[in-house]
Amino acid sequence: MRVSKLKDIWDRFSGKGVYPHELAFVLDSPLRNLILPAAKLADRLHLVEDSKVLEIGPGPGYFSPEVARRTPRGRLVLFDIQREMLVKSRTKLNRMENHHHRSVQGSAVVLSFRSETFDVVFMVTVLGEVPDPRECLAEIGRILRPGGVLSLTEQAGDPDALTQSELAGMGQAAGPNVIEAYPFRGGFTLNLAKDVAGP
Repeated sequence: MRVSKLKDIWDRFSGKGVYPHELAFVLDSPLRNLILPAAKLADRLHLVEDSKVLEIGPGPGYFSPEVARRTPRGRLVLFDIQREMLVKSRTKLNRMENHHHRSVQGSAVVLSFRSETFDVVFMVTVLGEVPDPRECLAEIGRILRPGGVLSLTEQAGDPDALTQSELAGMGQAAGPNVIEAYPFRGGFTLNLAKDVAGP
């Protein structure tokens, strides 16, 4: 691999912007279980068997299989700007039986789904990578069903990390109301609910 390519990967890893797919294996490290196990995050999403879930920025699919296991009669849609990440996460889900999932490549500021499609939308250390987080949240507000949950997780050390107050302010501007906050070592999960009357 050329030095310029390696430098580009390192710059994307250590700086702001989209996480490099070439280092996806880091996101699959078992050490993540010491910080936020997939089961613990899934507990916070209020999933039921037939939930329709959108995971924005799944990376290599660290959380995806656990969410899929909990929604056997639902649907999990993986949405990422990088095709390579979608291939990795889809490969994990394809090993599972009896689960409906699909993947969509695109920008999170233009979500190509019908209004009021999803019961749950979640992002883990992704919103800060989006060029226009407020536009992304407005789009999520559009595609969430009334009463649906938007779950945002941030972690210290991420160059794009947003604070809890930043997320709460942006989320409320887009429509949902903060309903829960879960701190964990070096980070937090913030859940927002779309008002039943709509944004």
